[in-house]
Amino acid sequence: MDFDSSDNSDAHYSGKVKTQTFKQFQLERLIKEGKVIPASKLAEFKEQELQRIRDFEAASEDEARHRKTAIKAPPNKLDKMPLIRERFED
Repeated sequence: MDFDSSDNSDAHYSGKVKTQTFKQFQLERLIKEGKVIPASKLAEFKEQELQRIRDFEAASEDEARHRKTAIKAPPNKLDKMPLIRERFED
């Protein structure tokens, strides 16, 4: 084989050529668009969702417990108390 450098005068080495199948290309594109989630991230998302559910259930129990134990002020409390202004002293 005879290589003539005059034919390829514009050619330059550009590094390693990335080769991949169409399925790999399509999968990468779907991941970038957010239509597909990799299995490694899926487990992470499920764990975060379970943690949110546990936190919500704990918060709802705390709120229900607080509503049962909280003492409400009587509606006429201010009517019974005499409102008196005290003198301000320097």
